Amino acid sequence: MTYRRWDVVAVHYPFIEGTEAKKRPALIVSSEALHEAHRVYWAVMITTAKAGVRPGDIAISDCRKAGLPEDCVIRLSRVTTVSDAQISHRTGAVVPRDRNAVAALLKRYLP
Repeated sequence: MTYRRWDVVAVHYPFIEGTEAKKRPALIVSSEALHEAHRVYWAVMITTAKAGVRPGDIAISDCRKAGLPEDCVIRLSRVTTVSDAQISHRTGAVVPRDRNAVAALLKRYLP
């Protein structure tokens, strides 16, 4: 299956240390062109942020449409590269309001 930018997917997301991973939701932020050329996606972490919200976190405004059971944030500071094999399934997608917030922050970090 091919996923698209703004899809929320379940993925084995690596810890920063790179030694382990945890199944969690993630947001696809790359274009379809990256997948066509390299067979990978860029994804950013989605978390409940129970340990606290960080600067740059974006609250998901419609968790139901994203397929999430509780309030979550998009943590743009945690980006990773994943392949189709690492993605379990699509849970939903973020709404335009959240897309715009993510796109604006990406432009700030990737001018």
